[in-house]
Amino acid sequence: MQEERKQIIRYALDFNIVDINTYSGYKGDLIVKINTKEKDVVIALRKFALSLGIKEVVIKQNNDLVQYEIFCVTRDEGAYHIKADKLIEYNSPTKRTKKDIWEVGQFLR
Repeated sequence: MQEERKQIIRYALDFNIVDINTYSGYKGDLIVKINTKEKDVVIALRKFALSLGIKEVVIKQNNDLVQYEIFCVTRDEGAYHIKADKLIEYNSPTKRTKKDIWEVGQFLR
C-alpha cells in the first residue's frame, strides 16, 4: 500500500468516523473513502490529505445517510494507463456526474 494511503488512514482513525474503505478505482487510481458526520473532521482530513500531496481530494454529501464522503485519490504507478489524455479529460470537474461540494461552495454553508 502506498505510504500516503497509510498515513491518511492512520490520521482518520483519530477522529469520529463512520467507515473507511480502500479500493482501486477506474483507470488504476487507488482510493481511500472515509465517511463521517462531522464537518470539522472533513476539514481536518482534507487539509491533511492535501499536505501529503494526494492527487485529488473530493468531498460529497450523502443526504440519505446524513454524512460526508471524503475520497482521497492516489495514482497507482504500477497500473498501465491507456490514453492518459482521456483520463485527465474525464477527471475534470466539469465531467463529473456529482459535483464536489467543496468546489461548489455548498460545504461551508
